[in-house]
Amino acid sequence: MNNSLSDILQSLSGRDSTSLETVGLNLLVAFIVGQMNAWFYKWTHHGISYSRSFTQALILITLIATLSMMLIMTAPLAAFGLLGGMSIIRFRTVVRDSRDSVYVLLCLVCGMAAGMNFPLLAAGGALFSNVIAWYLHGTGFGGWRTIDSVLRLQIDSASYDGSAILSLLGRYCRRASLVSVDETPAMTPDGAAMLQCVFRLRLKNPNDGAELVRTLRSSEPVRFVNLLVDPEREEVS
Repeated sequence: MNNSLSDILQSLSGRDSTSLETVGLNLLVAFIVGQMNAWFYKWTHHGISYSRSFTQALILITLIATLSMMLIMTAPLAAFGLLGGMSIIRFRTVVRDSRDSVYVLLCLVCGMAAGMNFPLLAAGGALFSNVIAWYLHGTGFGGWRTIDSVLRLQIDSASYDGSAILSLLGRYCRRASLVSVDETPAMTPDGAAMLQCVFRLRLKNPNDGAELVRTLRSSEPVRFVNLLVDPEREEVS
């Protein structure tokens, strides 16, 4: 029975995936495919909240998944260790950044490869993954180069005129859109209710932000103005 189990595991291992050419080719393909997926994620992303770190993590996860599968093809028993390691990452490790999770997984896979006497796979995978991580960080991949802003206004509810505000914003912005309108607990001096409006906009000239704020504050129904400029559109909510 032990011989039969050994034969099955040997048949599952397939071809040798630890040669330098195979490791390099597989990781290169993974990088190209992962970057393509990340680009499409970036282009199709909608909403105010955006994370460059998550976009970069998509590429690194593709590389690490490829490294994991090469390890499993070479040593099928590694699949059980990888499954246990992933459960540790999911339920035992508290991380706030997606890149942190990626590096936990990378270290886990490289440690498994080294512990199972596959030093080339561990060193090559770690080197290639970290070079790609350095490239993503150095080039700022996944960041938005255009300057977008978030504008928050508090306005008298009785005097609210959305079209007039958008018309005023159009003098300073290439694009302006209303994201949300909420009633706030704050009251005007005469006891009237107030609305909090959030706009997403792109200034024609980034240096006009202060002038836009002054113009809005001089408008009669506007009680409070806050303009948040976020050059890379990261994690704005």
